[in-house]
Amino acid sequence: MGNFSINISKRFAHSSKNGRGYCVICSSYGDLSFDHVPPQGSVIITKTEQRLITESTVDTFHKVKGLMSKNGSKFRTICKSCNGLLSLGDNEIARIYQSLTPVIRQYFESPFELYSLKKIRIDTKKYTRSMIGHILSATSEEECKAESIEAPYFSPLQRFVLGDDNAIADTHDIYYWFYPFRRHISAKMVGFYNNGHLCTMSLLSFFPIAFLVVEKNKGIYPAHAKRLEITDEFLFLDLSLSNHAYITFPFVELTGNRMYAVKDELCIVSYPVGQ
Repeated sequence: MGNFSINISKRFAHSSKNGRGYCVICSSYGDLSFDHVPPQGSVIITKTEQRLITESTVDTFHKVKGLMSKNGSKFRTICKSCNGLLSLGDNEIARIYQSLTPVIRQYFESPFELYSLKKIRIDTKKYTRSMIGHILSATSEEECKAESIEAPYFSPLQRFVLGDDNAIADTHDIYYWFYPFRRHISAKMVGFYNNGHLCTMSLLSFFPIAFLVVEKNKGIYPAHAKRLEITDEFLFLDLSLSNHAYITFPFVELTGNRMYAVKDELCIVSYPVGQ
């Protein structure tokens, strides 16, 4: 077979084999279900190609064959109960994204649209709980081989998804900004270093919003990002693209004393095929 295997994405090795294991949200053991990330209703479900973020550079993209799915980007990492729990917030995600799409289209197509800041009502608890749940599920299925242990970064996120509204109040901050691309980025854990300041973060980006979770009061985030509080009643999205170089943050060009570290199987790009 020669070196043929080097052209196959490592994502193949981290996809489900037997469908049983520990749920990455509640840690229960049993049959695992597929979680769509992005969730159904928020994007058009189509054929999708998955690959690791480290396989998506200019130099590697055309040298790697990604993992194909006929019906969207999926991860078999959570139990049926947690999947049902996330679906309660998925309706809110779908409503927000479907409502924003025509507003965004009008802004970019109409010469008379002068105001780039758009406002939409949001059920923040439902939206945030579901988005964080999908961040936790969008990972290597290898994680399901062992029960989760208490971890300062992930355990509060798990408890929040499972219903504790105050679980992340003292541990995490959330930021968001306009994300105009069709490709989806899920990054369960990234370490970002910026001029002596180190922050752990997680990301889920799909049109039209990038959703970033960071350690409390340690946030490294794009200058145009807005902070999302659990008590917010509205989401404000700036469509101006004035800070376009940082739309795909944290996976951006590194300058000066900046760097990021990833465990590559936890950071995945999904490319809709045929859109």
